[in-house]
Amino acid sequence: METQLRVAERSAISASIEFSLDGYLDGVADATMIFRSAVDAHLQDGSEGACWQLARRIADLVRGLEDMQQALEMRPAGQAPSEDAGGATTLAPLTGLGRLLRDMKRQVTGFAIESGFTLRGRRVPAPLAADVQELTDEVCAAIDALVEICRPERQQGPAAEAGRRGVGWHEAQADRLSMAILRRILADEALDVEARLLLAQFVEEIDRLADQAESVASELGSDRRSVMATAGGGYAH
Repeated sequence: METQLRVAERSAISASIEFSLDGYLDGVADATMIFRSAVDAHLQDGSEGACWQLARRIADLVRGLEDMQQALEMRPAGQAPSEDAGGATTLAPLTGLGRLLRDMKRQVTGFAIESGFTLRGRRVPAPLAADVQELTDEVCAAIDALVEICRPERQQGPAAEAGRRGVGWHEAQADRLSMAILRRILADEALDVEARLLLAQFVEEIDRLADQAESVASELGSDRRSVMATAGGGYAH
């Protein structure tokens, strides 16, 4: 009876952790939407007030998610999440997702700061705006795909494999688009050197988010395969 009670208790704790993780991942998806809106506002020369409103929204959201992450990671040892059926620990992606969130917040805050400047070179030329928006769409799609494979019910089986391919595919598209944009920027003699460098940095920072998403997905996959290999070895006798 005692064993059954402990199993039931562990199942309840695991369900609670997974529910909390789903809430955290919903927050990451919300942050991605804010980031997309902030890039759009930056491209459309949005008002300084609107840009700062987005910066405050993502700052408040990230602060709450950091508190949630700390609460999840600081659970007592007896309440630590067990390995799921696919062999991966439920909270494994949190560190990488935290890095992504901080980078998105930093970039959105940077857009708000730049919205107060009218200096030449701080705005994306109109001919490049559509391409940068397309790049942003692919970057956000990579993060959204990552969020889905991090959900507890997705961390096993073919669905997780398909999700990881999705992250990698969107990251590859983002790389292709960013390289094309960078070539156009560097070849544009109508821009001075400082303007080219500013624009190139802007594009590279957006693209870097997709690289980070792929890195987190790859780490999650490696952790899962390592745990499954260990588990398989345990039964091989």
